[in-house]
Amino acid sequence: MSLSQTSSASPPVPASQADVRPWLRRLEGALPVPPLVWRIARFLMVGLVGLGVDSGLFWSLYRTGVSLEIARALSLAVATLVTWGLNRLFTFAPSGRPPFRELIRYVGVALVAQGFNYGLFLILVRLDAGAHPLLCLVASAVATAALSFTGQSLIAFRRIKGG
Repeated sequence: MSLSQTSSASPPVPASQADVRPWLRRLEGALPVPPLVWRIARFLMVGLVGLGVDSGLFWSLYRTGVSLEIARALSLAVATLVTWGLNRLFTFAPSGRPPFRELIRYVGVALVAQGFNYGLFLILVRLDAGAHPLLCLVASAVATAALSFTGQSLIAFRRIKGG
């Protein structure tokens, strides 16, 4: 079969509609790891994507002359939206809430966690004036991961009782 031909069994699914959740469930079922460990692993993978968005946008803005403080605030905001969507898809079970209400809860937790992240970032940058800002960004993000996971689990994605 050539690359231009497709099997007649089922039409190809556009990449935007592909759902990797069944694949993740099969992988999780094949390996003897507790569900919480898988959830943490997925959360950390989503966090790495968010960190890439955060650091890439921060560095782009900072290098074009945007102040350190403003660049980091903007990059955190965008990364928060990205991680909400990915965590909603891959990390947490459906909460039973409408997406907008879930996003509001996520943003509430994120404000606390990212506030800690942002404050720690500024402290690290000021403590060592010679430290590279991206190193401070990564250190503050890593320090915030446990706080964020706990808050998102218990507040943003907590299932509605009976839902």
